[in-house]
Amino acid sequence: MNIPAGLAACSRRRFLRQLVGTGALAATGLESLLAQTPPPSPPANASAFRFAFVTDTHLMKDPSFRSDAGIALCLDAVEKLNPRPEFILVGGDLVNRARDMTIREAEQTLDQFLSIWNNHTSLPARWTFGNHDLVGTSNPSVSPADRHYAKGLFQERFHLPHLFYSFDWKGWHFVVLDDIALQPDHTYIGRLFDDELAFIKADLDAHRAMPTIVCTHIPTMSAVPLGLYLAHAAANFQIPTNKNLLCTNANLLFNDFPGHNVRAVLSGHLHHLEKIDSNGVHFVTCGAVCGNYWKGPMLDCPEGFGVVDLGVDGSVAFDYRTYGWKA
Repeated sequence: MNIPAGLAACSRRRFLRQLVGTGALAATGLESLLAQTPPPSPPANASAFRFAFVTDTHLMKDPSFRSDAGIALCLDAVEKLNPRPEFILVGGDLVNRARDMTIREAEQTLDQFLSIWNNHTSLPARWTFGNHDLVGTSNPSVSPADRHYAKGLFQERFHLPHLFYSFDWKGWHFVVLDDIALQPDHTYIGRLFDDELAFIKADLDAHRAMPTIVCTHIPTMSAVPLGLYLAHAAANFQIPTNKNLLCTNANLLFNDFPGHNVRAVLSGHLHHLEKIDSNGVHFVTCGAVCGNYWKGPMLDCPEGFGVVDLGVDGSVAFDYRTYGWKA
């Protein structure tokens, strides 16, 4: 997500005051969506453990941003956590603006990212696709027939036949979704696909007894987009539409939550830290490793990552950690 510099530099406290003062939460329809989710039932065989949520690293082509050093410093901080995380859940946007790159440039940049990653952490990782991971979609010289076009390179490098999948870890269930929908004009919107909606319905049914964490890149729920609109109104800034900032058909996902053990939904994309809690489900939009694209904090949200501690009782504790980066 790109936010004009004038807004990115504004006070998060001032931004939130404006958001709350206008009743923005009710206006977003979040209250009605949250009301659909009943309290989850206690888990049967869940273990307590920790994982890290690392999102929006945005490795830059321009070395002057020092993004390679920033990503390395972040991973070093993850490795030093005590207790150590069992794995890293990655929220997408590994590199910056791969859509503008040639196939070769995108291959080199993603391979550079993977080299940094593998040199600074030995933790297992699970990967989510982000909009900046689309390859060549805004570059007219790139053929859509190339196997690495759009989502192909990401799928090949991470050995993912589908960008939506699930896995289990010590009695907990995790669902990773792809809500990046490429449009005919080569832009994108946040949207879940019909086949993955069918997948998650069947998947949640099959794991009804297990506490579940869902991960998307674009948030399924947030008050931030309306707040951005309000903050821009007086200054006449242009911002991305809500179709770029939120998953547009998340209501179809929420329809599958009742009767299942969904405990948290984790997302990135907005480079801003936000938590919405309702009926035992935590909707967390995590701040970005890169902050404001390696130029400092975004809306006063510093560069950082999430630390998630899961309890035997099905509890989810999310803590946002900075890692000492100075832009």
